[in-house]
Amino acid sequence: LLISSGCAKNEEVAEKKREFSLPVQIGKVIFIDVTDRVRAVGNVRAEQRVIINAEVEGQITQIKVEEGDEVKVGNLLVRIDSREYELEVGELEAELAAAEEEFKKAVEGLRPEEKEKLQARVKVNESALDLAIKEQNRFQKLVKDGVTAQSTLDEVDDRVRQSREKLRESKAELEASKQSRQEDIEQLKAEGEGIFKRLEMAKLAFSKTLIHAPFDGAIIRKEIEEGAFVKVGSPIIEMVSSSRLKAVLEMPQSYRSKLKKLKGIDFWVKELNLKFKQRGKLRVIPDADIYSGNIRIQVELSGPNRALFPGLTLEGMMNFGVRKNVMHVPSVALVISEQGTVVYTVKDGKAHLVPVRAFKERNGLVEIEDFTHQLSPNIELILRG
Repeated sequence: LLISSGCAKNEEVAEKKREFSLPVQIGKVIFIDVTDRVRAVGNVRAEQRVIINAEVEGQITQIKVEEGDEVKVGNLLVRIDSREYELEVGELEAELAAAEEEFKKAVEGLRPEEKEKLQARVKVNESALDLAIKEQNRFQKLVKDGVTAQSTLDEVDDRVRQSREKLRESKAELEASKQSRQEDIEQLKAEGEGIFKRLEMAKLAFSKTLIHAPFDGAIIRKEIEEGAFVKVGSPIIEMVSSSRLKAVLEMPQSYRSKLKKLKGIDFWVKELNLKFKQRGKLRVIPDADIYSGNIRIQVELSGPNRALFPGLTLEGMMNFGVRKNVMHVPSVALVISEQGTVVYTVKDGKAHLVPVRAFKERNGLVEIEDFTHQLSPNIELILRG
């Protein structure tokens, strides 16, 4: 009897344990349309910002602008001493003119009066050779008769040899004047082309002694003063464009894939209490911020308000459009567990764990992704308890 009574008592306790429960607050999964917006902060920058460097070396003789000046494209900004470059251009122009004249002579041959001079020189040398030969014959006879020494005849023989050589040279020069050889013409042509290229380079260097504004803009900073000597590549002036501006904004990395869906941006410049909308071209700056991991985007401000200028801070509310029937749950329903972010539902009178991915919270609701497909509008969602 004692054993039977003990077994009945244990069964009663076990039954009570099985029937034990806790009260919970029940809610529902909610589906709402979401206007996808993200706030980004950045600043206004010039579309073009350049540092103008010296392309030739020399002394700065004049700086015609001051910091803050507005300039138009083509305005003269700086002069570099050009005397050396101008002199080189003059010398090469003279050298080229001489080379062109030589080339023309080579192609056309000598003028008639020059040819007559060469012919006259040939005749003079022929006469000199005839005279030297006659003198040679006379001295040969004298040496044979023993009247004159052999050394005198040797001198006469040398004069004959020299006369023959002069005659040969004058005839060769006369023949060459009739028609230049083709290789000589080609050589003169190549020399002329080389001089022409050097002249073009010298003219280019001479033109670079005058530095002009590459676009409409404002002078930010002068890097050098008048009288200083600059080398090639030395920074001279920094300027920004005044006609084209851009906004550079920083935003979370997670929105990068959504940028193609961007509908527009509502900008607010607090300093000017200025609001405007923009739908300009957008470009992602490749490098993310190494500290925050955020990305930066560049938005072209087409037809910007004239009050805007580089350096202004602005806020952009980026509109990615409306997403229909997005799943949400009350934020109190989310639980961080060993399995990650989860919610609990009522299934067969018991709490049932459902893993989810959680996103942005809005007005007490959290957007979620039900990647296991267990949630529906009719499911009982445990909020508390």
